[in-house]
Amino acid sequence: MSDGADPVEVWLIDCRTAYPAVDSLLALLGPQEHRRAEACLSPQDRREYVIAHAAVHCIVGERIGIAAAQVTWRIGPHGKPHLSGYARSVEVNLSHSGDLCMVAVSASRSVGVDIQRLATGTTPVALARRYFPADEARLVLEAEDAMAQSELFARLWTRKEAFVKAVGSRLTTGLAVSMQGPAPLTAHPRATGLGPVRVDDLEAPPGYRAAIALTGAEPFSVVPRTWEWPVELSQPRAATQTQPCKGS
Repeated sequence: MSDGADPVEVWLIDCRTAYPAVDSLLALLGPQEHRRAEACLSPQDRREYVIAHAAVHCIVGERIGIAAAQVTWRIGPHGKPHLSGYARSVEVNLSHSGDLCMVAVSASRSVGVDIQRLATGTTPVALARRYFPADEARLVLEAEDAMAQSELFARLWTRKEAFVKAVGSRLTTGLAVSMQGPAPLTAHPRATGLGPVRVDDLEAPPGYRAAIALTGAEPFSVVPRTWEWPVELSQPRAATQTQPCKGS
């Protein structure tokens, strides 16, 4: 992982661990997030969405010194949320796969993070053939076994997803950008007018792969964090709306 002057916090959130009542967490979310939670196709998807986004509210609220329920977002042209309405801004990004979420927080540089559960069977090769440039698809196809194919595909895919989230563009644009080679690496957006993007791999639990990207070519350092729910959320709902969350 790269070392440098710009620290970026990366929080790991495990949706399998104990968490406050979903209604208490919903109280932290804004109207648009409520609508998206209601649109989830299954109760499990809804639960995981609420857990992840409530944690983001807590993390950002703690960072800028406001109550979690007061954190609001504006949505960029390709769906990326940005902190809205506060003089002390931070850049934040969220990724979710399986039972795990990652939240990346940067003080100044636009950030993207992605975590993916390893795919099985023929899926990695099929997806690589469909979405990756020919040379990257060939690398996945020629990996020594199915596990190696799955790991290589996930490594390349998470780098591309993190890159796209950092620059705020469409995934179809980022999939064409080469992410081969050892990390950290510098990638260049195509036809966006933006400068270079620094991309690095992240440590992830077994069965997952993760990556992070920040705009600019300068190095950055990753500060890993593990999320624990603050005790305030066990109190009545009115208290959760007036007190800042405390992470760990």
